[in-house]
Amino acid sequence: MNLKKRLIKISFALTLLLGFGASANAQVEEGSIIIDPYYGGPNFGKYFAQAIVTSAGEDAEGIKIGGVGPAGLRAEYMVGDKLGVGVDFIYNTWSATFDVDSTNPEGITNQYETTLKMTRIRVLARLNYHFATTDQLDAYVGFAAGYNGRNYSLKTELEGYDDDFINELTTLPASARIAIGMRYYFTDNIGLNGELGLGGPLFSAGLSLKF
Repeated sequence: MNLKKRLIKISFALTLLLGFGASANAQVEEGSIIIDPYYGGPNFGKYFAQAIVTSAGEDAEGIKIGGVGPAGLRAEYMVGDKLGVGVDFIYNTWSATFDVDSTNPEGITNQYETTLKMTRIRVLARLNYHFATTDQLDAYVGFAAGYNGRNYSLKTELEGYDDDFINELTTLPASARIAIGMRYYFTDNIGLNGELGLGGPLFSAGLSLKF
């Protein structure tokens, strides 16, 4: 392809792109419904799991740390041009799999695979104040509070192991979050979101769908 044809194609593509961006009018206003699927980080539980297993010393070998999230879904309804109410669902897990050496009464030492896992679900009622909005940008601060549930499980091949302490673990069943975020819409209804906060993912990013 010669240089002239390339320049024509590039110019055509830029014209379409600029025209596409200029046509977006995604102003957030009263009555708008916004849905944000997102993925965030860091997963602090993975570091916690690493610390727990490491504290077992030389008895723990072949350590594998895993985890999912924090991931979630925010849904918001604009009750005014500046104020929105909604819900924030946050999910994350961490797990630690390792081998434990144990010597039986006959003096025989065997390795037993053990997995410690935590699953956490938060469902928070949320209030957002949108302090800066344009046709494409939407910046807000938010506060949320609600349910916080953790479930711990321990699976091991070690005979006679007492896992009652896992079942007795309790956590505060309430959670709160404060955050600041921004959405950028590249069409009337589709955009990207990013958020920084405490009480959930430290940072998150994902899609924004406005109806």
